[in-house]
Amino acid sequence: MKFFNLSEPIEYEALMPGRHNRWGNDALLFRVNKGTGKLTTKYGTDKSGDTYGFLLLDNKPLINSYGEELYCPTCAKVLSMGLGRENVNQSLIDTIKHSQNVGNDIKVAFENIKPMLSILEDGYYLLTRIEMIPTDGEGNFFWNLPSSKKLYKATADVYYKFHISSGTPKFLLPSQSIACLNKERVSHYVDQLNHGKSMTGLAYYYEGFMSTLLDGHHRATAAYIENKSIDCLTIVKVTGLGFNQDKKPDKIYAGGEIYDFNLFSKPERIYKYLKKIMDSRKWKLETQEVEELLSACQCVWIHETATTENDFGKRIYPDYLSIAFSDMAGDVSDERVHDVMGRRDEEAEFELEMIFKKLELQEPKRAIELAKRIINDANWKVLLEEAFRYLASIDSTEVEDIFIKYLIDTDHDPKDVCRKIAHEYLNNR
Repeated sequence: MKFFNLSEPIEYEALMPGRHNRWGNDALLFRVNKGTGKLTTKYGTDKSGDTYGFLLLDNKPLINSYGEELYCPTCAKVLSMGLGRENVNQSLIDTIKHSQNVGNDIKVAFENIKPMLSILEDGYYLLTRIEMIPTDGEGNFFWNLPSSKKLYKATADVYYKFHISSGTPKFLLPSQSIACLNKERVSHYVDQLNHGKSMTGLAYYYEGFMSTLLDGHHRATAAYIENKSIDCLTIVKVTGLGFNQDKKPDKIYAGGEIYDFNLFSKPERIYKYLKKIMDSRKWKLETQEVEELLSACQCVWIHETATTENDFGKRIYPDYLSIAFSDMAGDVSDERVHDVMGRRDEEAEFELEMIFKKLELQEPKRAIELAKRIINDANWKVLLEEAFRYLASIDSTEVEDIFIKYLIDTDHDPKDVCRKIAHEYLNNR
C-alpha cells in the first residue's frame, strides 16, 4: 500500500528566543518541503575553471560572486550586480512585495509570509527581524553595487588577534540596479520617517555580515539619508550541521550562529532532512549553466545605459569591524570590566579592548569612563592610544582638560601618538 506525503510545503519547527543569537530578536525555525527553488544560492565553475557563486531569483542572478575565496569564510568576496530584480517575472516580485504586510510578532509574520517562502529551495531556514544598517559595511551607501567587480570586506568573518568573529547579518546588498532609484519615492519615505514611521524591508542573508535586500530599497535609502536603520524581516538559511566528539549531530549553523539540538523537540528529523538536502548537491551548477548566466549578464550590461553612483553623502554608522568587535566582547557589565582590569595577561588585554569597542558603539557614557580609567592606570598603557582616539571624537571641555593634563604631565616624545592626538584636538577647538 502506497502512502502519500501530506506534509505542508512550509512547516513551523521551533521558536528560539532572542538570547540565542547576536541580533537579539526571536528566530523562528521552519522547513521548506517541495519548494519551487525560485530563490536560491548556487555555485559552479566556468569553462576556464574560475569559480562563481550566484544568488538566483527565477534563475536570474541578483548577485554574482567571484574567485576561490568563495570557500574561505575569512576571505572578503568580490561581488557584482547580476541581472537585478527588475529582470525577474513580475508575479514573483509581487509575491515578495506582498510579504511586507506583516505584524510585529514573528509567528504572525511567518503566517503572513508563507506564500512567499514557498519560492525557497528545500531546506531549513530561520525567519527573524534584524535592524539592518543601509551601508556596505564600510560606511558606503548600500545601493551602489556596480555591474563591475568590487571587493566587499563585510562578506567575510573577522579574524583579529587569533580570534574569529562569525559574520552577523547587519549590512545590505541591493537586489536591483541603482538605475531603478526613484527620488520622488525616496522623498516620500523620508517624509514618513520625519513623521515617526519606521522603515521596513525584506532581506535574505547572503554571507559574512551581508544580507541581500529583496524589497524595500527606497525605504532603506530614506533611512540612509536620515542616518537610521531599517527593520528587516530576514530569511536565514541553515547551512551546516555540527557533530559532537562521538560524531553524532548536535547542532545546526545559520547566519553565523550555532544552535544546539536541545533547543528543538525533533532534532533527529532536522538532521535527517538536512543530510538528505546536503547530499543531493543541488547547489552545484554545471559549467554550461555558469556560462549561460554570465552571458546573460554581459548581454544586459552591454546595452545598459551608463549610470553613476548616487551620492547622498557620508553618514555615521558602525562598520563591520565595530559589529564584529562588539560580538567578541560579550558581557560588558561593571563586574566583568573590574575582573578583566584586575588581570594581567594577553587574553585580558584582548577582552578589555573588545569591551571598550562595544561600549563605544552601545554605551558612549560608559566608554568615556572606561577611557579615563585606562589613561589613569599605568598597567593599561597598551590601550592608551585606543582611549585617546575615542576621546578625540568627543567635543567636550572634559576631554579638553584630560588632554591638557596629559601634555603637561608627560615629556615631549616625537613618537608619542597620544601627544599628537591631544595637540590636534586642542588646535581644532
